[in-house]
Amino acid sequence: MLGKRTAKRAAGRACLARAVAFVCLLALCACGRGSGNDGTGEAVRVADATGREVLVKRNPMRVVTLNKNAAELLRLMGVIDRVVGVSDWIPKNPDYWPELVGARNVGKFNAPDEEAIAALKPDLVLCYQNSPGPGFDEKMRAAGIQVLRLELYRISALPRDVEGLGRIFGREDTAREYLDWLKVRMDEVARRVAASKNRPDVYIEGYSDFAACGSSSGMHERLEFAGGRNISETVQAANTPVSPEWVLERQPWAVIKMSSQNGCYTHDGPEGMVAHREALLARTGWDKTPAGKAGRVFLMTTDVTSGAASVVGVAWIAKWLHPDTCADLDPNQWHREFIERFQGRPWRGVYVYPER
Repeated sequence: MLGKRTAKRAAGRACLARAVAFVCLLALCACGRGSGNDGTGEAVRVADATGREVLVKRNPMRVVTLNKNAAELLRLMGVIDRVVGVSDWIPKNPDYWPELVGARNVGKFNAPDEEAIAALKPDLVLCYQNSPGPGFDEKMRAAGIQVLRLELYRISALPRDVEGLGRIFGREDTAREYLDWLKVRMDEVARRVAASKNRPDVYIEGYSDFAACGSSSGMHERLEFAGGRNISETVQAANTPVSPEWVLERQPWAVIKMSSQNGCYTHDGPEGMVAHREALLARTGWDKTPAGKAGRVFLMTTDVTSGAASVVGVAWIAKWLHPDTCADLDPNQWHREFIERFQGRPWRGVYVYPER
């Protein structure tokens, strides 16, 4: 028993340390505001998701974004009208992206039509850290096109990426306004989690069945911020196949499943996720786990687990795992604030199930 208590206290300290580190990163971004010029006034030096310092033309007027999370930041900064090309995810959700209905669909985020991108003559292409592959940068560079890789799926990278885009587009004040909003909410989660006596074991499953989200995944980081312990923390890969027996042996206190449900903004109810959750609860042996016995099986969509709204996902996880200190936390209110204040869209949609 003493060992378990010691482990829980250590987990609590680790969670608090991560939250403090995040706040320090926000402070560093504030201190560095306005820096990074190359001396000419025509370019700005920013760090990308690969750790490189990249010199980017200031105030680009034509942008292609293969990264839907980056598109939210462009809208947040008031430059969404500069987007001339998008990956195929955005055209599937025109109600959420009415400003981009006329933007050219250049294909998948990880395998775009490079000729279509070049034909648009963009000043800047925004993409994910590892997608498309490294050869993409060279091809774009040969066409005279700048590429900037952003992480965004990891909440600890948000301050760097938001601050960098703010300087590129001359929207430092808007970037700071959002980061201040983010800090207040991350502080609130950290305070409540630190006061909780619980550090429950959680199985996080990716979009595929029995794909465990390991320590390199964004969901692992979000779970740590929310004060849970990932039963897959010894697994490095973001999505690692595991057996049903592997999960049952670890007897998770809760299960969080990533839902691939699309178009959440237009959904008025959780019908699709209800059936998915029932199928999860019906898995052999799950009724013998603490999660299954208590019905602590939750579904989340990417809308609240990546990008600028990912603090909403952290809040949902904290609410589920810590009823002693987070029962009255209102992630929907935070999400409403994000949608209405930073995206300029009416609040609607269903993004998690069940909510409690």
